[in-house]
Amino acid sequence: MPAAEISASVGRAGVNHPPDVLLVQQVLLARGQTHLVAATGVCDANTIAAIVAFQAAFMRTPDGKIDPGGTTWRHLSSAFTGSSTQAPAPTDTAAGSVTRPVPLPAPNIINQGLVSPGNAFMLQKLGHPLTAQNYSSLCQTPTNPKLRRNLVLDTVGPFRVTGLLPAVLSLKAVMRDIAAAHADIHTALGSAGMLCCRLQRGSSSAISNHSFGTAIDLTLNGELDTYGDGKVQYGLTLIAPIFNRHGWYWGAAFGKEDGMHFEGGKALIETWAADLR
Repeated sequence: MPAAEISASVGRAGVNHPPDVLLVQQVLLARGQTHLVAATGVCDANTIAAIVAFQAAFMRTPDGKIDPGGTTWRHLSSAFTGSSTQAPAPTDTAAGSVTRPVPLPAPNIINQGLVSPGNAFMLQKLGHPLTAQNYSSLCQTPTNPKLRRNLVLDTVGPFRVTGLLPAVLSLKAVMRDIAAAHADIHTALGSAGMLCCRLQRGSSSAISNHSFGTAIDLTLNGELDTYGDGKVQYGLTLIAPIFNRHGWYWGAAFGKEDGMHFEGGKALIETWAADLR
């Protein structure tokens, strides 16, 4: 859904033109706000409650009102555009609001047009990271000569990673866009690992895409998003559209939610594999 601009204020003491109210309700519903049942174009108590609940993730004193181009609208619309034409609003990283768990965005909002690359595809394009194929739940160093030749250790935004060269270069571009759109979140970001030859969590056969150096787990203010609880850190919902725009798939859409996880989508892997030496 495109995040078109509203023409006037919506919410408590707002102008509340029906088309503006309808747009705000649609975006709030897509963002998982449970106070609303449907988008009606009428600003009622449930609409204001949904606005207040959304604002609580980044405002000390929610006012229940959304102004065109204002702080709340920038946060709300950035989940769909991945960027803003105006200066990014602060998200109060010191207070930890970026790590606040919020409901998952609606499935039709994230990873649009992207496909998570499965094991068969990864092995076809990149080969087995471990030539002995003795994977376990523990991290091992790749032994595949071609993969090893194309691994780099480099600084990516506020942290350093070891990963497949084209994936690391792509991450640099992602981090530049995050810094431009959400400077405070960029500062709060950290890595919980990129390269790790191991099995997927809970599997005895499937290989994690971390094994190829094409996936990364992120932290915010040093905190990991809780795995499989059906919620994600608020800051991740703001940067996921930027990852998606660069072709990275967000693990929040996995069968068991993995909000801290981002991996190169299938189309990226196809391109990266062709670039290896």
